[in-house]
Amino acid sequence: MCHFTNSNKKKLRKTLAFILLFAFLSQGQIAYCSPLSKEALEVTRNIIASPTNQNADEFIKIMLKEYKRENRAKNYDDALDYLRSALYFLRLNPKTEAYNETYSNYNKLIQKTGLDTSQSNRLEVAKNLYLEQKYFASAYEFSKLLDEKYNTDICLEYLGDVAGKIGSVDVAISYYKKAYETNPNNISAEYKYAMCLLADNKKTNAIFYLEDVIEKTNSKEIINEIINTFNQRIQRNPDDENNYGILGLAYQKLGQYDKTYKFLKRSLIINPKDIFLRYYLGNLLFNINEYSFADEIYSEILDENPYESQIRISRAKTYAALNDENKAIKDYQVVLAMYPDSIQAQYGIYTLLKNKMPLEKIVNLFYPIEPDFKLNSEGYNNLGYLANQMGKSSDARVFFEKSLSINPKSETPYIELYKIYQLEGSDAKAREIIQKAYKLFPKNTEIKQLYGAISSDKTDEKNNLALSYINEGDFKKAIAAYNQIEPKDASTYEAIANCYRQLGDIKNAILNYQKGIELNPDNSDAYYMLGVAFVEANDFKKAKDAFNKSIQKDPKNVKSKQMLNFLDQKEIGKSLDVAYDFYDKKDYKTALSYLNKASNTFPNDAKVYYYRAMTKDALMDYQGAISDYKLAIKLDRNYVDAYYRLAEDLERTNRQKEALFMYEKYLGAENLDPELAKKAEQRVIELGERYY
Repeated sequence: MCHFTNSNKKKLRKTLAFILLFAFLSQGQIAYCSPLSKEALEVTRNIIASPTNQNADEFIKIMLKEYKRENRAKNYDDALDYLRSALYFLRLNPKTEAYNETYSNYNKLIQKTGLDTSQSNRLEVAKNLYLEQKYFASAYEFSKLLDEKYNTDICLEYLGDVAGKIGSVDVAISYYKKAYETNPNNISAEYKYAMCLLADNKKTNAIFYLEDVIEKTNSKEIINEIINTFNQRIQRNPDDENNYGILGLAYQKLGQYDKTYKFLKRSLIINPKDIFLRYYLGNLLFNINEYSFADEIYSEILDENPYESQIRISRAKTYAALNDENKAIKDYQVVLAMYPDSIQAQYGIYTLLKNKMPLEKIVNLFYPIEPDFKLNSEGYNNLGYLANQMGKSSDARVFFEKSLSINPKSETPYIELYKIYQLEGSDAKAREIIQKAYKLFPKNTEIKQLYGAISSDKTDEKNNLALSYINEGDFKKAIAAYNQIEPKDASTYEAIANCYRQLGDIKNAILNYQKGIELNPDNSDAYYMLGVAFVEANDFKKAKDAFNKSIQKDPKNVKSKQMLNFLDQKEIGKSLDVAYDFYDKKDYKTALSYLNKASNTFPNDAKVYYYRAMTKDALMDYQGAISDYKLAIKLDRNYVDAYYRLAEDLERTNRQKEALFMYEKYLGAENLDPELAKKAEQRVIELGERYY
């Protein structure tokens, strides 16, 4: 961060403290926020360090004071954020007069600024506030949406993020756990939950969830983060086999099988009896088509642990790959003898025989000691769900059609078949099945919605289908549904892009946002979403271009303005960091050159002029420093220290009467640095004797 002399480090740290407060929690990223008063800074520190009722009351009081200041200055966006921060704590006692008054002011300001109050837009605003590191303000908006049960798992996940940023690990764990339990397809929440458990030394549970995350995720970013984390853990604890095991699985997910083998072998050297490590090694051999060696590994484990059903299923798949159908079926049957409800084993037998015999005969082979066994409707539904989950929609269709033939009064197969027919492009069959369903179950909410869709055009029908998948957290199928819409309009491409963002595929998200913009180049919000995607891809230059275009299309687009400010502050911070490095080495001329460039790039940022003035002071260019201090004050009157520095330079240039006025201005501000205030008071006394 930027501090320019040893004597001034303390004061400058206070000036930027709200930024500094969270920067270390965000890997050095600088938050944008209007400069807080020292009083506001202090209560913010206190509430984070010790969230007591007394500190909360003081925090609320100061946030409301800051709101009034920003509101008077017509800085309505910042005023709203202070209200949100206060309401985050006030909402705990919603029946109080303070809450009612603050909430009323919040609503009035929302109306005054004309902000879109739809749930979807409020969710974007909340995400925006989080990106800007205005954590209490964002938490308020996420909490409100959570109360309304809107995108519950996403709100819970972000609240977990906020809790983590302010150091409340236990609270973060609780939120992530709820987010994952609400939507088990939310891999991001499960990953964060696992990493929090790991940080909290709950290693066994963390490893369990991380293994699941690695298996399910398609995000290379998550896999690479896991690899970086566990490489560091190996450095600290080279004897923990779990570290090598997780690394092996992660590299296997990336297809880097040489590294997978290396780490799994290392893990097995430490703990040769760990059956799951051996199982992972067997899976590796299977993945590289070394089926005979995989069979040896699986068989060795099963000789010692014959009841491990998952390992037996893996061996059955190996036998199938070796074209030994009889051995594969036998292994699946052994699993079913031990665990009769194993859908994986049932489906395994079906996949081996589906092209060789009728479905009923295949089912008869599930349990050899019961040759007349028949699967009921629910059993076929379960097989259908598994096949669908594995992307085998044609198999799923067979199972749901069979379920329906057994029990025509079951709602499930109608709904699932409608979706499958739609994804396969069989619109006529989809219409027919949902019409039958509606006649039988006119009160079923989902069937009612799907039936309503078929009375509209095909685009609405596909949109509704995609939305149903989104509600289930199945974004891949939602994308498949959207892709069937032809011709696609801008909103369809935007919806596809949003789904890709949920999957962590930012590259495809950006591509689809751009396609939408090509069709509707005047959509300000589309540029905003594109900008956010570029931020997530860490391409800040393109993000700024997108936000600027968004503002060109709609000068009132507050979200884009906020994000642009946020990115500007990040760049300003980097420029000031470079300048400080040279200043610290007493290379003032080079520091000044960087600050000159910063002033050209950011001509309306008070910090740049304040620090440039201090650099000019070091070069004894007092006249230049005076001009910059005046610019800093003009742009932001909250830079109270600038009044003091300006007064000092005015004295140096024999302008004592002006200096006296500036010392008085400085002393008229609140929460002054005691040391500077004492000096200013002394100068006012001495200069006052001369001029009054």
